[in-house]
Amino acid sequence: MKRTFQPKRLLRAKLAALLAAAALSGCVLSPQTIELNQSVALSPGQSPNRDALVRVVDQRSKSPDWIGHRGGRAPENSPLLVSESLDTLLTRRLQDSLRQLGFGQGPEPALKVQMDIDTFMYQCNEGVIVNQCGLEIELMVTVIKEQGRFSKPYRIRQSRELAVSPVQEYNQTWVNEALDSLWQHMFSDSELRRALGV
Repeated sequence: MKRTFQPKRLLRAKLAALLAAAALSGCVLSPQTIELNQSVALSPGQSPNRDALVRVVDQRSKSPDWIGHRGGRAPENSPLLVSESLDTLLTRRLQDSLRQLGFGQGPEPALKVQMDIDTFMYQCNEGVIVNQCGLEIELMVTVIKEQGRFSKPYRIRQSRELAVSPVQEYNQTWVNEALDSLWQHMFSDSELRRALGV
């Protein structure tokens, strides 16, 4: 009788050891690449009767398409990326926003608008179970014209608790919603609109 139960006990012990090892080792999450919205609808203003020269400068010391990591056992191997360099994407977005505000042809000297990307960071917790993620974006906008210079930082910070590590669609929606919200706040700011002349 003992001989018939011994192999089963041994098999169960091996299976339990394997399950425990798998739980402790966890898995490395795969990289994800998301698309950023190219445009967001803004409230129109009075026509500034001039063009705008746009420049976006990435002040981060990271790869230009890197915006964070997905956490897990080896977060450095689980990056969250954007489809192009972040400064290229935000340059197109800023140009579109200024067009919506009426910038284009006009006799007045062109306005200079610079956006510095100071922070663009998505990150989730390290460990076997990924259940908490955060997102922080900070952009500095500088307007330069004949009368002088205007600079102001705009930031948003969010965190979420999750049941499981978020999939690509979730991350894309979250990052875009946060960026759109920050963008609308920025371009509805009376100080910035006054500096832009809209």
